[in-house]
Parts: sequence; C-alpha cells; structure tokens
Amino acid sequence: MGGRFCYTLYMADMEREYKWDASVRGAFGRFERALAAELVDGLPTAQDVRITDYYLDNARGDFSAQKIALRIRRQNGFFEATLKTRTVLVNGLARRKEWTKPLPQARSLAQALKMLQRCERWQGANLLGLYVRFKLHNHRRIYIVRVRALQCEAALDRYVVTVAGKRQARREIELELKKGGEKQFAALLARLNHRCGLEPAVISKVAGAEKLLQEKA
Repeated sequence: MGGRFCYTLYMADMEREYKWDASVRGAFGRFERALAAELVDGLPTAQDVRITDYYLDNARGDFSAQKIALRIRRQNGFFEATLKTRTVLVNGLARRKEWTKPLPQARSLAQALKMLQRCERWQGANLLGLYVRFKLHNHRRIYIVRVRALQCEAALDRYVVTVAGKRQARREIELELKKGGEKQFAALLARLNHRCGLEPAVISKVAGAEKLLQEKA
C-alpha cells in the first residue's frame, strides 16, 4: 500500500529554469537591477530562507548511474523529498521533470529517510538502503515577480557544498518559470542577459558536487 501511495499521489511537474554564474563581484546587484527594470513597481520584498539539501543514493548507486537526483530538503523545520530527472545545462537553460513528496511528520533527517524508504519504490526507483552522498547548505534570497503574462521565481543562492568532509562555497542565480509561455520566457531571458551581462551557468549544483566528490575519491 505504501508503494502505491508513492507512485500515485504526486504528479510530475516540468521544471523550466535558467541559471547564471554569480561568481563575479557584484553579480547579485547586477541581476537585481536588470530584473527591477522589467517591473512596473520595481523589485518586491525579498524572502530570505535557509535550506539544507541532502542528496541521496542507494547501495547500488542507481541514482548517480541513471542520472537521477533524489534529495531530502529541510526548510523552516519541515522536510520534503524530491525526485528529478537530471539534465545537463545548455547555455544556462535547464528543463527536467520533478516529483515532490512532503514528509510533514519527520522531525529529523533520520526520520525523513525512514519515511521515504517505507515506500520502497518511487517512479520505479529503489528507495531501500538510502544514504547521503553530499549536502548543500543554501542561503537563498527569493523574489516572486510578474512580468507581463509571466510569473517567475528568482533565486539568489549563496551555498556551501559539503562532500566527503570537504566544503566549497559557491554562488548562483536561478530564474524559474512558474506560469506563462516559453517563448515569452525566452524573450525575458534575452533582455535580462543584455542588461546584467552575466554569463550562463555551465554546471548545475548537483553536477558540481559530484565533480567535487570524484576529485576527493
């Protein structure tokens, strides 16, 4: 019964987002000014959140081998699991499917892992014997904006990757399309790129962490 619950309750969403490399000095301010220029009333009030993401695999290494990302996220004391098809960034643009399962009764990572493993399988993935491969501590600033017919979420991320006892600090900017057409989104991205002058990200958070993991092996 638990397995059926995991299969049927949560439907897939298509995640469509663009990522910028924010490693250069003043990148966040440049992006904020570019985004504000698209808005009639300027930037709305930002929401600052602290997020910890634990990226998982099973004993057989199925998730890394199949290019699937499984994580447990802790935010504001609550846990949820997300399963994503992993994609390679192409000129900053990422597109992938994702499924999310809230774990409202979990009060710790250990409890969240136990609840997830009770499902045994999720979208065909084996959830038995899960362990944490690496984790990300993220200080995220979020803006929810409307640009004409588009609704988007902008995220300015200062995060630390922890892999095999090693830590590496990085910065990234994401703009995710929540509602609206992809052609209009592409046009918005072109205008933002022109205004902010930032380079697109060439590697995702997960791919960067896995590269670091391989270097430490």
